[in-house]
Amino acid sequence: MSQMNGHNGNGHYSNGHHANGNGNGNGNGHKSGMITTAPKPEIKDSQSFNFLPSFTAPEKGVVLRQSPTWSRGVVWTIVGVTVAAIIWAAVAPIEQVVQATGQLKPQGKVKEVQAPVNGVVKEVLVKDGEKVEKGEVLVIFDTEASKAELASYKQIRQALQQENQFYQMLMEENLDPSQVETAIIQLKLPKEVATLARNRIALMAENQLFRIQVGESVANAALDREQFARLEAARRELDSRALAAKLEINQLQKQLSQTQVQLADAESQLVADRLVLQEIKTRNEDLLQQSQASLKIEQQILSEISPLAEEGALARYQINKQQQSVNDRIADIVEKQGNGEIEYKKQLQQIETRIAEIQRFQEEEQRLQAAISQARERYMNTQAVTEKDVRDRIAENKKRMAEVDSQLTKIIVDNRNRIAEYDSQISRANQTLRYQELRAPVGGTVFDLQAFPGFVPQPSQAEALLKIVPDDYLIAEVDVINKDIGFVRNDMKADIRIDSFPFSEYGDIKGKVVSIGSDALPPDEIYKYYRFPTRIQLDDQFLKIQNREIPLQSGMSISANIKIRENRTVLSLFTEQFTRSVESLKKVD
Repeated sequence: MSQMNGHNGNGHYSNGHHANGNGNGNGNGHKSGMITTAPKPEIKDSQSFNFLPSFTAPEKGVVLRQSPTWSRGVVWTIVGVTVAAIIWAAVAPIEQVVQATGQLKPQGKVKEVQAPVNGVVKEVLVKDGEKVEKGEVLVIFDTEASKAELASYKQIRQALQQENQFYQMLMEENLDPSQVETAIIQLKLPKEVATLARNRIALMAENQLFRIQVGESVANAALDREQFARLEAARRELDSRALAAKLEINQLQKQLSQTQVQLADAESQLVADRLVLQEIKTRNEDLLQQSQASLKIEQQILSEISPLAEEGALARYQINKQQQSVNDRIADIVEKQGNGEIEYKKQLQQIETRIAEIQRFQEEEQRLQAAISQARERYMNTQAVTEKDVRDRIAENKKRMAEVDSQLTKIIVDNRNRIAEYDSQISRANQTLRYQELRAPVGGTVFDLQAFPGFVPQPSQAEALLKIVPDDYLIAEVDVINKDIGFVRNDMKADIRIDSFPFSEYGDIKGKVVSIGSDALPPDEIYKYYRFPTRIQLDDQFLKIQNREIPLQSGMSISANIKIRENRTVLSLFTEQFTRSVESLKKVD
């Protein structure tokens, strides 16, 4: 029993290597009194394990148990690490970003401080880079020149107003020529304008004279000696026209009487000529009948004696003589017919001439009668015709006065425009006097200072005296290249790194995308590629290091990492690379 306890109860097999792992045969390190064990068979090393080195029993047990456990542990360790790495790669997130560069700029625009009015800079109270508060005095102007300009503008404006008042009075009232000359001298009007004023006064005076001439009453008509002389001359001209019209009527009546006498003579001659024509016609007809009767007798005698001559009863000579008588009678008839026709035509032509003469006398009579009627009308309407002429001249003078008034109105309009310009200049001069101190419109930092004592700004050229960067929140303005803009969206997070401060030491600033340009900016001399302007709002306006805040400044160059995908895993990188490799192989094929 003691051997069993010594070997079985506390031996190697019961100490955890072969039994229960607790140093006992039953797992408790002690032998149970209820269990009997068979004696252990004796093992011969030379028969069963002659290929193993000779070890003692405890050493032999240790070697046989340690070798397979260690190998399996290494294998399982590698497998576990690999599985854990795959699981980590499948679930571990990795960020994908789009890089962009740009600058920090104020959220509000840079304020260009311009001179509100003309003036000479007297004193500059700020310097480049200096911080200023809103309402702080920046520049003081010299007002002496503005005061002199203001006085000059007022004087010119007053002269223009007086000139316009004179033109209005000239067009609306009856001014005396002496008053016009006095105004021309006092106002120092140009030669052309003075000529217009004198012409209008002359035309107006002439129209007054014409109205008096036709019997109209003219208010405030004070005619001078020359105008009275012209009025008397016009009246004498009227009397002369009436006398001339009367003389013309008398002459026309005399001509009409002569024409009527000639017409009566011509008509009586026409009657006589027609009677002569009728006599010629009757005489010619009678002579023709007589000649034809004689010819008929002669022809009858010839026809009666011709048979006798053939029979030889009469001589041939008598036949020929009778034939000659017939021929002579025929010739006489022809001659008488011709002479009668000539005489008839001549008398007929004389009648036609007489008729034409009568027609001419009749036309002359009608013309003279019409002329007499017109002369009588002129004589009767001499006064009316004279009034018409006068009124026509009045209308012509009014037309010329309207042309003068049109030119004067144009001058008035031009003067009013000039007055408006001078009013504006007077207002600016008053502003210069009121705003002799130029103040900061916003708080910020001064830069690009152009003003200096003696500097003369020109507001019309929009020249800034200085610029102020507002103390507003800064915002990052970056340019995203064309191939990356498709992934960028509003409200995406971004990391902003300031180029002036190393990232490893100062870190970065968080932000988010607030706006993306709707169109790409074309390449230029600085940027050789298309780009989209993008604005990123910053979470902080400073960099913090060692409990010290470093404020940001406008114009600092930056680089931004815009996070376009935050749910991507490490495993997706390998799958994406694998996909690209496969696609490249397809392209090669």
